[in-house]
Amino acid sequence: SKYFHGKKVNGDIEIRVEQAEFSELNLAAYVTGGCMVDMQVVRNGTKVVRSFKPDFILVRQHAYSMALGEDYRSLVIGLQYGGLPAVNSLYSVYNFCSKPWVFSQLIKIFHSLGPENFPLVEQTFFPNYKPMVGILRKKTRKAESGTWSGGTHATRR
Repeated sequence: SKYFHGKKVNGDIEIRVEQAEFSELNLAAYVTGGCMVDMQVVRNGTKVVRSFKPDFILVRQHAYSMALGEDYRSLVIGLQYGGLPAVNSLYSVYNFCSKPWVFSQLIKIFHSLGPENFPLVEQTFFPNYKPMVGILRKKTRKAESGTWSGGTHATRR
C-alpha cells in the first residue's frame, strides 16, 4: 500500500488500499452491482473494523484449504455475485479451489502439446475411496497368492 500512498486517479480520487485475509472479511453482494465488505483486523494490537465498497480487488490467498475452517469459497462467490472486477480472475481463483480440477486443465495442455513439450507426473483420479479400495484388494490378493509363509497349527492336549 506504500506504493499508492498519496496517489490519485484522474487527479482527484485518492487511492485507498485495504489489505486483509479472507478470515477477516465478510460481505454482502447485490444484484444491482457491487459489494459491501466488512473488514475486522488487528493492527498494532488494536481491533479495527471497517466497512467499504471496493472498486476492484487482488486475491493473494487460496480460497480453500482442507484445514478446518479455511473454506472461503463463499466469499469468492460473493465477490463474483457483486460483479467486482479483480486483477486476477475470480473464475480462476474459484477453480483453483479444487486440485483435481486444476490438474485436469494441465492434462488438456499435456494432450495438446505432447509429453515432450509438457511433461506431467502421472496420476490417477478416483471420485471417492471405493475404487481405490477395490484396486488395493486386488493387488493384495495377487501378492498373497504369490507368497505364502507359515501356516496355521492346531494342538491338542
